[in-house]
Amino acid sequence: MAAVVEPPSTAAMTAANALLRVSSPPNLLGAILGVAVLVHLVFKKTETHEPWALLGLLIALPTALAVLYASHCCVGGSYAIAFCTALGLFWTALTCSILVYRISPIHPLAAYPGPLLCRLSKLRMAYIALSGKQYLYYQYLHEKYGDVVRVGPNELSIRDLNATASLHGLPKGTFWEGRVPENERVRPLIALRDKREHARRRRPWTRAFSPGALKSYEHILLKRCAQLVDVLGSQPQPSPVDLTRWVGYWSYDVMNDLVFGEGTEMMRDGDVDGLWHLLEGGQKNAIAMGHLPWLGALFLRLPHFAQELKAFRAHAKRCALRRMKQGSPHKDLFYYLIDEDGVEKHPPSVVEVINDGGLAIIAGADTTSSAITNLFCFLLQSPKAYKRLQTEIDSLGSGEEVADVSKQASLSYLNAALNECLRLLPPVLSGSQRAPEIGSGGAMVGSLFIPEGTNVFTPTYALHRDPRYFSPLPDTFLPERWLPPALRESLEPTIFHPSKPDFGTSSSSFILNTAAYNPFSLGTGSCIGKGFAWLEMRMVVCLLMHRYDIRLAEGYNLKQYMAGTRDYFVTIKAELPVVLTPRRHTH
Repeated sequence: MAAVVEPPSTAAMTAANALLRVSSPPNLLGAILGVAVLVHLVFKKTETHEPWALLGLLIALPTALAVLYASHCCVGGSYAIAFCTALGLFWTALTCSILVYRISPIHPLAAYPGPLLCRLSKLRMAYIALSGKQYLYYQYLHEKYGDVVRVGPNELSIRDLNATASLHGLPKGTFWEGRVPENERVRPLIALRDKREHARRRRPWTRAFSPGALKSYEHILLKRCAQLVDVLGSQPQPSPVDLTRWVGYWSYDVMNDLVFGEGTEMMRDGDVDGLWHLLEGGQKNAIAMGHLPWLGALFLRLPHFAQELKAFRAHAKRCALRRMKQGSPHKDLFYYLIDEDGVEKHPPSVVEVINDGGLAIIAGADTTSSAITNLFCFLLQSPKAYKRLQTEIDSLGSGEEVADVSKQASLSYLNAALNECLRLLPPVLSGSQRAPEIGSGGAMVGSLFIPEGTNVFTPTYALHRDPRYFSPLPDTFLPERWLPPALRESLEPTIFHPSKPDFGTSSSSFILNTAAYNPFSLGTGSCIGKGFAWLEMRMVVCLLMHRYDIRLAEGYNLKQYMAGTRDYFVTIKAELPVVLTPRRHTH
């Protein structure tokens, strides 16, 4: 017969009952210390987030111990002092037990270097993440400590290219446990940690972004891109317009059309319902809860916590329900998600489809708008690159030829500029967390063994700027590095030609290791909509640069843009004030 394992609360009360047989104050204090260590072991084993368990282990149990101790020790008016002494001793012992273990040689990650505060607690990383600059901190840590850095009690940041591919083959880590209510029965696709369930739920998405499906979306995209170009031209001239805001509105309208068949009209009406504010505003709370999933699991149960995040998810669910009820005039994303073509043997449930609606909006709208505004910021501060790209776009001709998707895809400098932009500022700056499968005991990531219960990730921003993989000038916007050798060297001979003294001592100084380039992540958790994202990016850039001459507002520069950029898993972008002048050939 299998052994019966008592739940945490039962084990805790058993320990408390045993104390009733201990009468002397010194023995009681020793027992309190022992029970505190026992509670640490319970947490280490179960990682429980359940409120009843937390109340039992952290409140009820120490209170019972304190009452027992005070009843045996109080003399005159010292009952309150004795009670507080026992409580303080329990919580101090529990805290010390946890912290000492985390920095002790017996911890599974003891061999990996990292800041002391990070090894002790994720509170440090949660604090840094709230500033929006965690991606820069990860880069700093790798420059200081090397390719493998311990950034939490049970978390490693790995910048080793040999480990990247196998790392992304692991299931999702605990990051999403704090962003989705623990008691939610069905979770969005991106938050699924079970690989088999993730594979099942991903199948409709794969069909939704197949080459044939992408072709059917082109008319949606062209209509919205043309609207963006016209709307920007209708703004008061020559006053600057915030390109970040307008591209954000455009991307939101596009994704609502793509996902729900129809939706918002932000480019026409503005953000009248505050939806873009909800999308971005909810991410700051979410990033902290991702670092502290136990805290998120508790706080998300509170009705007034993370209101923006909950409000946006509620809005996405309403849109999904409306789409399921009313249908769509064309094949949209939901056509595949709800299996309207009748392909799936076991179609997704209504709850699954509804939960994935918000995911599609956030994943599609925010990441693409980030890439486009980032690219324009780089181009507008690199006149040569801007001119080269505009000349290439003009070579397409005019009218329908500029909007031809197949011709846009053949533009080598456009593709190079977008690749370089995505290298310098990937949409998900800090990468995506993974962890060995629950019950596996651990997994190999490259040459590293990752114990079960350990989260790992590759910080994309730091990896993309590593001179071992991208050289020369890894921090500089140089689209030419993505071009064929002869063209690259002819365009920028002082940088890329091996015979030039500025280049280096040998031709090996040029490095473009595409294995280290993963702006859309890798493996089964990679961005399934990257094909559509490329269509969007090429179309918007071509139409805008063909219609307008664009320049930055007077006095604005890249430093200001980067200072205002925030990493909350999705990127919160700074304003990008630009002045647009209609080009003569368009009239």
